[in-house]
Amino acid sequence: MLSDGFVVLFAGHISNARSLAEALGLSWPPHPNTDDFARLYGKLLRQSGERCDLRLIGEYAAAAIDPAHRTLRLVRSPLRAPPLHYHRVGQRVIASSLPRAIMAAGIGARLDPLKLADSAWFNYASDRTSWYEGVAKVPLGSTVQFDVGGARIGRYYDPLELPEVRLPRAQDYVEQADALLKEAVAASLDGFTRPGVLLSGGLDSSLVAVKALEVLPPAQELPAFTFVPQSDWDGRVPRGTYGDERPFVDAFAAMHPRVRPHYLDNRGMGFDHRMTELFHLTGIAPINLANYSPYHEPWRAAREAGCDVLLVPEWGNETFSNSGGWGQVEYFLRGRWGELFAALRNSPDDLRPLWRRFVGESLLPLLPPALWRWQRALRGVRDTRELASPLRADFVAAHALNARGDAQDGALGSAAPRSQRQWLARTLNGAFEESADVWQGFEQLYGMPMRDPAAYRPLAEFCFGLPTDLFLRGGERRWLAREMARGVLPEAQRSNPRSGRHHADWLAKLAPHRTELHAELERLEQVPELAEMIDFPRLKAALEDWPERTPIGEDALGLQVALTRGLTTARFINYVSGRNC
Repeated sequence: MLSDGFVVLFAGHISNARSLAEALGLSWPPHPNTDDFARLYGKLLRQSGERCDLRLIGEYAAAAIDPAHRTLRLVRSPLRAPPLHYHRVGQRVIASSLPRAIMAAGIGARLDPLKLADSAWFNYASDRTSWYEGVAKVPLGSTVQFDVGGARIGRYYDPLELPEVRLPRAQDYVEQADALLKEAVAASLDGFTRPGVLLSGGLDSSLVAVKALEVLPPAQELPAFTFVPQSDWDGRVPRGTYGDERPFVDAFAAMHPRVRPHYLDNRGMGFDHRMTELFHLTGIAPINLANYSPYHEPWRAAREAGCDVLLVPEWGNETFSNSGGWGQVEYFLRGRWGELFAALRNSPDDLRPLWRRFVGESLLPLLPPALWRWQRALRGVRDTRELASPLRADFVAAHALNARGDAQDGALGSAAPRSQRQWLARTLNGAFEESADVWQGFEQLYGMPMRDPAAYRPLAEFCFGLPTDLFLRGGERRWLAREMARGVLPEAQRSNPRSGRHHADWLAKLAPHRTELHAELERLEQVPELAEMIDFPRLKAALEDWPERTPIGEDALGLQVALTRGLTTARFINYVSGRNC
């Protein structure tokens, strides 16, 4: 799109586009498309220069070419954005939201071995790290500018510099969060007429649904899509969780009759459903890719029901429905003994005595990462990654993956965060970054966009600046969301301390494929490149030692996590290399 002298390529959306267009004297269509956003972006870039992105609220990636000055400017929005990859050699730059477009221009697809290793060891690397050698990724909230003299990366937005939010009364925070959530939902629905919502029995998606009902015309129904376990699930889940969302969703729909639930058990769809297509559409395979398998059937059903957008509040637990998981350390360091005691005491599913909870949740997270791991090993507690990762122990040692995880701060084997700031840094530099590629793949698979109102930047910035006791207060976790839910969610749902488990029936889904998966592991083990990396004997043993009931402790990790992650990693390597085995 040619706009004000710029050639602009745009992906994503701008939530405040309508007000910006009005300020610029532009007409704005009721249902904008990518060209409309590109045209608006070019005009704003010409008017505001490098500060233009601070005026925008949305999730987008853009490339702006200035032919007159022979420059190229790549940018991604803060917090959350579609991916934007690029390759530069000499005066040639290739940029795309899809890695395969770069490879199609003649760049060989060579996987970065350290990226693969980090992913398989649950090390969440920086958002600049690409899966391919010679390819880089534009960081969130940053620009990469190219001219005849070279390239420079500039960060225009740093979420760790956001100001604290302090209001006179606790109720003021609740009212402000509630207003911002409604604003977020309204912005998410702008340009759409038939939304659906991915609805669980928890707090965040239900509150999003409530706000959607307030924004939609009074007579319009809201289709809701909920995954439930298949009928042969044995009902077993870990302490502190529940596996069937249906009772909570039924009660919520009875309270809000315009909500029309659709229950989907994804029967016959394993952890690898349409995985090869996602390899092709995204060019990546993050270690948590198997976690997305339950979303396929709700997404398909929403499209089939005629929805033109799906609300997926992925960021709810990071914003208004945050549990304040760093609070036990903060309350200890600040001498807030009453709040600390209440937080430690109010854990009905934690069977440890109070003093052990205090040591584990307030003292041990203060240790340096290596020392934290050492004391766990001394007590006979295995590193979670040893159980959940498919990697061989000698491969982990040879690539110093523990040290790399320590440097990244926030890998699976890390202690709980020591502060709200550390929690925020981990969240924004962690696995969420690559979810943008995965969701883009889902949008392509099902021909329907998604929006996450919980990631709306004004709402997120407000929540990131809140005091800890807005999330963990008087021993009650998710206090802010529970207060926002007062009177609009059934009380049993509002006060429920347990979290939903979307993969509760994983053993039942895996069982029919046990023999074929074992045979596949046998074939994959014959590839030297894979056998050097993946512990195939351990994965095969997990299939051979089949449990009679769904495991609900650490003994589940080898079969539920390591096996599926190992197969995902091996298949992705084969996909990129062109092997068929």
